Amino acid sequence: MASNLDRTNSEIVRLWWETEGPTRSMRQYRRFRKLTDLLLDYLERLNMRYPQGRRLDETTTKAIQEVLAELPDPLRNCFPECTTVQEALDGVFELKKEIRRQLIPDAVPALCNWEPGEE
Repeated sequence: MASNLDRTNSEIVRLWWETEGPTRSMRQYRRFRKLTDLLLDYLERLNMRYPQGRRLDETTTKAIQEVLAELPDPLRNCFPECTTVQEALDGVFELKKEIRRQLIPDAVPALCNWEPGEE
């Protein structure tokens, strides 16, 4: 038989999880966004240095793998197999969209030109 203290503690934990969920998602989103921004910057610099295109070398592949290792499986699995810097860039852009979609599902799309009261 559960005591009043046990029920109260359970309710406190439930309420804490309920309120902590959105905060935890924002922290994860910011962390994952920072990781992918750093990878994106690195890949964009490579892409500018080699405008004719470039295959991924060992260092770049390792950098991508290190970022992906920090992500949960559902997000990690969103990143496609790639062999060139441009394919990796495209993959990072898609990954960033998926991170936003999964962690902030009710967010207004970044490219939306929405203002309150407009239709």
